[in-house]
Amino acid sequence: MKVMNKGIFLVAALSFSALLSSCGSTSTLDASEPKKTETPAKPKQSMGSSGGISGGTGVSLGSIKTTGQDKLPKRLKEAPKFEFTGEKLQIEAENMYYDRMELVADRSASGSYALKLLKDSSWAIAEVNFPAGTYEGLVNVYSPDIKHSRFNVYVNKDSYLVYGSEPPIGKYELTTRSVVSFTLDQPTTVTLKVQQNDANNPENNGQNGMTIDYLLFKKIQ
Repeated sequence: MKVMNKGIFLVAALSFSALLSSCGSTSTLDASEPKKTETPAKPKQSMGSSGGISGGTGVSLGSIKTTGQDKLPKRLKEAPKFEFTGEKLQIEAENMYYDRMELVADRSASGSYALKLLKDSSWAIAEVNFPAGTYEGLVNVYSPDIKHSRFNVYVNKDSYLVYGSEPPIGKYELTTRSVVSFTLDQPTTVTLKVQQNDANNPENNGQNGMTIDYLLFKKIQ
């Protein structure tokens, strides 16, 4: 009986020792294994409407190419001043100081823009330094019909009724049938003005509704 009790005790001791050995090896394996770290996912990029990459603010980093017609002519606050040099000077209507005129985008106009004369109170002004000499002036104009074709050009206080073909030809044309002609005895700063009516002759009113492309002045002698 005593020998049997000792055998039971020995088996129990060996089982407990094996259990401790097993726990120790498991803890050692866990300690030696490196810890895994999670990296945050990168935000996805979305394409903007212009083809560039847009950020979280919605502002596109892409570029949109513009054409010449997208760049509007600067609206002046006073009459511009030009120097007449050489044999001729061309003044784009949209580069004049104007009021009550409509800026029109028109690819058939010389500078892709023109001014539409809307009413009897509309006007456009520019100043030109002319050397002494004799000059002729023309206007490149589009008139829709014979009732919207005649208007006045002022050279200082002198007015000239100008118009193209009658009936109009349906496109831009120079007013060669009604030339603005003047002579200067000495270098002179001239105020050019486009408007509907002649203040000196109220009975011979001009018209409106035409589109003015540019003014052209040539030195004759």
